[in-house]
Amino acid sequence: MRRPARAAGLALLLAALGCAQAAPPGGGECARNEDRFPALLGRPAEEARAALERMPGIRTVRMVGPDDMVTMDHRPDRVTVRARGGRVESIRCG
Repeated sequence: MRRPARAAGLALLLAALGCAQAAPPGGGECARNEDRFPALLGRPAEEARAALERMPGIRTVRMVGPDDMVTMDHRPDRVTVRARGGRVESIRCG
């Protein structure tokens, strides 16, 4: 009776592990640039995008508006820039 439950639990665990995403090779270090983000606040969004794209460890720059919904999946090589009226309001890794 316990064997089917144990097998089902193991199958569920293996399925969950298969869904985990590994950090892409050569990326995943957005956080090491966080001390440079405050200098970009209030700047034009496209200027900030260009600066962020040059930073090591950032592979994706996601630009969003103040009320835009975004996925909550964590990507260590991605930075999200929230802008209003073409100016940067916040910058976050993930």
